Amino acid sequence: MLSVVIPAYNERERLGQGLAEVLAFLNRHTPDFELIIVDDGSQDGMADVVRAAIALEPRARLITYKANRGKGYAVRTGVLDSHGDPVIFMDADLSTPLSEIPRILERLAVSGADIVIGSRGLPEADIRQKPPLGRRIASRIFDEIKHALVGLRGLHDTQCGFKAFRGNVARRLFDLSRVDRFMFDVEILYLAERAGLSIVEFPVAWADMPGSKVRFLEGVINMFRDLWRIRRMHPGEIVVERENSRRATDEERQASGITRQ
Repeated sequence: MLSVVIPAYNERERLGQGLAEVLAFLNRHTPDFELIIVDDGSQDGMADVVRAAIALEPRARLITYKANRGKGYAVRTGVLDSHGDPVIFMDADLSTPLSEIPRILERLAVSGADIVIGSRGLPEADIRQKPPLGRRIASRIFDEIKHALVGLRGLHDTQCGFKAFRGNVARRLFDLSRVDRFMFDVEILYLAERAGLSIVEFPVAWADMPGSKVRFLEGVINMFRDLWRIRRMHPGEIVVERENSRRATDEERQASGITRQ
């Protein structure tokens, strides 16, 4: 079974239009699936829209909690609630189109890798709408800081919101992770590299979508803080078993205010 995790915050309009498309695509191409939408404390009524969209689909569920915890927390919550193998997470804005799902699953199967990450940095990537110049410059600066603090120099793009994992590998990595906001991708890949897991980059089609939830100054501050913390939070040996990785228990979900619907 394929698990697809979509984190979302105040995405009422996008998910209202896009969930039917997601469900139809998965039903056509990978009918043995579970779709997990994680509402990261939205305040725009998004949860009601999602409930209505998935009401007749038993393979889809919504996870909610009241406070906005960050994208990393949302993805972690969804992954730890998943049952499938493989596990994919992707952005609610579908900046990477659904047509890339079969392609990344094929690459995961053929390569034998533990993780396949969508990449906008490879020459073969199909960038249909570039981000603004300021974001591209900020991205270059971010890469240099990231390489200096945590390494990952062999990867062209750690931040694309489209990644596929072996199921148990995903659940173990996210169980180890601690970063709740946008640097969670770096932490996951840092843990994977430290554990000796195989990571393959995969060129994707991608288009920048308006309406980013990142606030520039706040984002820069959080970026420095989280990159600085990653090495310090994981000083010892990192061990990732490829079998029998844990899932979040009902007691843990209740303690965090998480509701499955």
